[in-house]
Amino acid sequence: MKIIKRVIVLPILTLISFLFVGCEIKDVEKNEFKTYSNAYYTIQYPSNWLEPKVGNTVVFSKEDNQLVLEVRAVRYYENYLEESVKEIEEDVNIEECIINGNKGYKIKPEEKDEIINTFYYVQEKDMLFEMNFECQANDYNNYESLMDQIKNTFEFNDFEILEYCSKSVNGDRDAKWLADIEFISKNLPKAHKNLFFKVEEEEFLTHVNNIKEKIPSLTDDEIIVEVSKLIASVGDEHTTFAFSPQKKYPFKFYCFNDGIYLLDSVPEYSEFIGFKLKGVNDKNVEEIRELFRPIISHENEPWFKNLFAKKLVYPELLNGLKITDSQTAKFNFIDKNGNEKSVEVESSNEMDLQNTNMDKSERMLYLKNSDKHYWYEFLEEEKLLYLQYNVCYDMKDKSFSDFNNELFEFIDNNSINKFVIDLRNNSGGSALILEPFFVELKKRERLDQPQKLFVIVGRKTFSSAVQNALKFKNETNATYIGEPTGGSPNHYGEVKLLKLINTKTKIGYSTKYFKLTSEDLDSFVPDIIIEPNADDYFNNIDPVMEKILDID
Repeated sequence: MKIIKRVIVLPILTLISFLFVGCEIKDVEKNEFKTYSNAYYTIQYPSNWLEPKVGNTVVFSKEDNQLVLEVRAVRYYENYLEESVKEIEEDVNIEECIINGNKGYKIKPEEKDEIINTFYYVQEKDMLFEMNFECQANDYNNYESLMDQIKNTFEFNDFEILEYCSKSVNGDRDAKWLADIEFISKNLPKAHKNLFFKVEEEEFLTHVNNIKEKIPSLTDDEIIVEVSKLIASVGDEHTTFAFSPQKKYPFKFYCFNDGIYLLDSVPEYSEFIGFKLKGVNDKNVEEIRELFRPIISHENEPWFKNLFAKKLVYPELLNGLKITDSQTAKFNFIDKNGNEKSVEVESSNEMDLQNTNMDKSERMLYLKNSDKHYWYEFLEEEKLLYLQYNVCYDMKDKSFSDFNNELFEFIDNNSINKFVIDLRNNSGGSALILEPFFVELKKRERLDQPQKLFVIVGRKTFSSAVQNALKFKNETNATYIGEPTGGSPNHYGEVKLLKLINTKTKIGYSTKYFKLTSEDLDSFVPDIIIEPNADDYFNNIDPVMEKILDID
């Protein structure tokens, strides 16, 4: 049901899950109610109904599902409901009502529909509430009074207003930074699931005040570094400070076990590909690494190595850390013969890299098809099926469910000695996407053996992909190989954003805590650890796959 003509529509009106219900009608004990309460509201429902299903939406229902109530609570700005109603009232059958003393609105059902959804909306502070009653059309008259009775039990609980976007201010650069940093100090502690689980509140707020005092004497790049330090001090790898780099240096680096190497560049600097980075300007790479450490949100070394290599090309960070002082830097390399070579490089808006991985991908499967969320390839000679799972989301052109059906049809029609699932490049999404895979794998016990089933993890394995790796560990007999994961098994996550509109930056923050193991681990460590090294990479060897092929 799309009822608002806006670019940003009212999400709770478009997130309706239609539940198909039966036909038999039973009497309801109208005077016997149970109470459900959370941080935002309290509501009563008949005592003979099922226990509520609690998620992003709380679902209440009769045992026979003939009447279902879904309650959603979504934060917006104050008066959002009133503004939205004015835009839809000419197109939608809507009437005013009172809910917990506030003016609310009822969207009248379309009687011609077989299934009728009756929506109630009310707003308190910055929280918008939706109650969606659903039943068969021929049952509507029987349940109308009960719906009204349940609606009248709805009460707001005492909660604080949370702003997701800083207010625009007039003034100079200093005023804009000051407004956004004050917004962080006020709203991030309320928004985050548990902001002070590691850093003390007093220490955090002192840090905020120190930044505010220094704003007039700092450059924009130095402020970016200071705010990055503030957010990284939280100790949550999912809580981050994000800015949009205006330019980048045209390099792609990677941290191997023996140093940082240049993997790719624009044609102008292609001669340096394969060289080891010694330093930038007058600082060596070890010094630079330690300067970056406090400004990168991480909980373990693998994730730091992953992000350090990426952020090393941002002029804002290099300038803010006083490694450079302009948009030009001297990168110092060591070539394959041990000779030092340096090059002056100007940062650029264009990053037309050579994409040397294209040449390597035929020999190193994990570099192949990086634009696909999931794909598989069969190595016929070795009878090895390789599945790469890069992103925990459906692809537009093929859902994971459809892909999964195709995959297991292939498995059933071919002789497979080894099955490899590669999570090395997967930084997360929704862990539930992979559920159909586990369902089908359990039906094929012949594959679920330590010498047949292999799961590859690495420094980029993060968030939901770590949840998937742990599910393999808990529910299969797979052998795990690769590097320790960048993501922590127990972690804060489910990220939302605070927008800092004056400085055009953002804060990503965690809204949930995921405890996935009883062990206190900062990384999921595979059974067989193989650290990538530069010699293998530049000779087109994937030591992880080589090891799997060697296992009998």
